[in-house]
Amino acid sequence: MDDSAIKKSISRGVAWVGVATSVVAVLDLVALALILHLWVDAEQFGVVTAVITVFGALQLVAELGIPAAVVQADDDEDRLATMFWLGIIAGVATYVIVFVIAPYAAAAHDHPEESRLFRVAGLLLLVRPIYMTHQSILRKHIRFKDLSLIRVIANTAEFVVKVGTAAAGLGVWCFILGPLAREVATAIGVPLAARWKPRWVCRPRLVGHDMRFAMRSTSGEILYQFYSNLDYQVVAYQFGATALGLYRAAYELVLEPVRFVSAVVTVVAFPTFARLRQDRTAIADQFVAFTRQNLVVVLVMLAVIVVAADDALIVVVGPGYAPAAGAARVLAIVGILRALSHLGPPFLDGIGRPDQTLRYQITATVALGSLFFAFGYVFHDLGAFSVAVAWAVGYPIAFALLCYMVFSNLDLSPLAYLRRIGRIPILVGLGALAGIGVRLLVTGLSAPLRLVSIGGTVIVVSFVLLGTFEQYSPRAIIRSLRG
Repeated sequence: MDDSAIKKSISRGVAWVGVATSVVAVLDLVALALILHLWVDAEQFGVVTAVITVFGALQLVAELGIPAAVVQADDDEDRLATMFWLGIIAGVATYVIVFVIAPYAAAAHDHPEESRLFRVAGLLLLVRPIYMTHQSILRKHIRFKDLSLIRVIANTAEFVVKVGTAAAGLGVWCFILGPLAREVATAIGVPLAARWKPRWVCRPRLVGHDMRFAMRSTSGEILYQFYSNLDYQVVAYQFGATALGLYRAAYELVLEPVRFVSAVVTVVAFPTFARLRQDRTAIADQFVAFTRQNLVVVLVMLAVIVVAADDALIVVVGPGYAPAAGAARVLAIVGILRALSHLGPPFLDGIGRPDQTLRYQITATVALGSLFFAFGYVFHDLGAFSVAVAWAVGYPIAFALLCYMVFSNLDLSPLAYLRRIGRIPILVGLGALAGIGVRLLVTGLSAPLRLVSIGGTVIVVSFVLLGTFEQYSPRAIIRSLRG
């Protein structure tokens, strides 16, 4: 592709991923709201959280970095087939380990019923390799329209199974069976879209260089998943399942949407930076464009949470979760840095510096891991809120290192970067101030009406200002979708 074609594909890819992510986020939010309101209490939510949150890291271990290797590698059929079969073998081996250690993990949590949850949830490790290589091929060729349509269909299947099994009285099993349905649907759709069949070839020596790059890249992702979910384990061990249920509600309200929204650009970012890595000016321009797109949505969402966290928790997951509002507000502040940081690793990996990504992830793991335990112990009387504060204290350390590494490899100074994105936080901040003003006026209303009034004010004022001064409009998104 020439430069204009690449830019057109990138813009269209971001738009399609954005639409898919929005649909998925709504489905997940509605499912979570229904399930926690009607069928699952905070303690049960905490029990299943202790199980399912370990699989992000385990799935990456089983992947062996193959998705990154496929994106970077040439389209050699034998190499692709070898990586496919290595993924299948790794998935089976990882599931066997999970099956064996499940009773011991359940005993450590003092919830014997977790053993079966671990073993059934572990089936994800067997399904994922079926489509992993095919998905990476589609990503490499920036076919994000196909991936987005499949993602919407798969997550619709997850929604139906998750809500249906919860309504049928299966309780926490809905959080296991729903994701399994999503993975099965994806394992059917992605290979059909890719139209690629692996040869019966497995020559590990053929992919040695690719796998070395992949393991360096994936090591950082594994550490990311580890420290991003370690707080759940700390809360579970130090404060119990009910506290974990409340804490996860706050986390789901804040950092999970940040991850979802950030994925709109980060999913597209790695193959984009990999394609542009020889053009430093284009990479710098694209990095700024991705940052701006990320901030527009993330900051508006976080502004609503900071102003109306208690009402949001009451409306979304129920009155019993209102005590988690303090943690939600602290995590929302951290969410600003998290949103910015999500672009760092795909940028560094895309230009061939996964070693620097790994250093950042090691720093984040050490800083946050130690602070989770320390704050939970020293400030034990604060309960799970102490772990949220640990996020606010520890994450800026890792973020500072990531900024240093990114700008060391980017043809753009930090000051020039801030000039190009600086108005967005200011404009959203004005929207948040308008929301605070409305909050003072509607204190006597019910929680749903307060949330609609406050959230609507923040969103409308922010996007009016962004549309006026930064040219972000629905019409621009529609143009990108049409390509």
